[in-house]
Amino acid sequence: MPEQSEVDKTAALSILTMEHNTLQMIRTATITDASGRAGHLLTTISASMIALGFVAQVVPLRVLLTLMLVIFTALFLIGLATLFRTVELTIEDVQAGLGINRIRAVYAELEPSTRNVFVRQLHDDTLGVEADGGQTGWRKARRPRLIGTALGVAGLVNLVNGLVAGVIAGAAAGLLNAGLAWSIVLSAVVAVAVFSGFGIALGRIGRRGIAPIATRYPRTHPN
Repeated sequence: MPEQSEVDKTAALSILTMEHNTLQMIRTATITDASGRAGHLLTTISASMIALGFVAQVVPLRVLLTLMLVIFTALFLIGLATLFRTVELTIEDVQAGLGINRIRAVYAELEPSTRNVFVRQLHDDTLGVEADGGQTGWRKARRPRLIGTALGVAGLVNLVNGLVAGVIAGAAAGLLNAGLAWSIVLSAVVAVAVFSGFGIALGRIGRRGIAPIATRYPRTHPN
């Protein structure tokens, strides 16, 4: 019987190690993909602005505003696609992090002497995931609020999309002869509204993405 128990323990460690490596590769892939997509978006916007800078020297203001309206609308649509995909990648990254935390907890159960060796979390509840991600707050939430979404790649893309939406609104106001001051005010209002609205919506999407995962190793006391 002891031999069978030892064989089972060895097999469990082998399986867990393989799954741990797989989840770590998933996290690396999601970070790389999200960063790459955000980089492509910023490069496209930069190239478009440089092109508009050259065009602005040879065309009337009304033509320039029309070009800005068309080009930045296209950039906004590209940004939306990038935004939702980066949020999906963030959810996938959090799911993989939950799995790794669980595996560490099982490591500690199989060999209790290793419990104090781990510097990362062994818990898959809200506090454990937030602490593992370097986050703070939201301690009464049943699931992480994905505050990292607002501070990470998805948050950057959301901010850029808000600014692009503001440019679109300003260009449209200029074409309607609203005046410089009103165009600036409208641009600022639209930028803030788009950033805030999508930020709230993406937070809800993120929570729904990880809500089906039940907590199995809650953090009952600080490590």
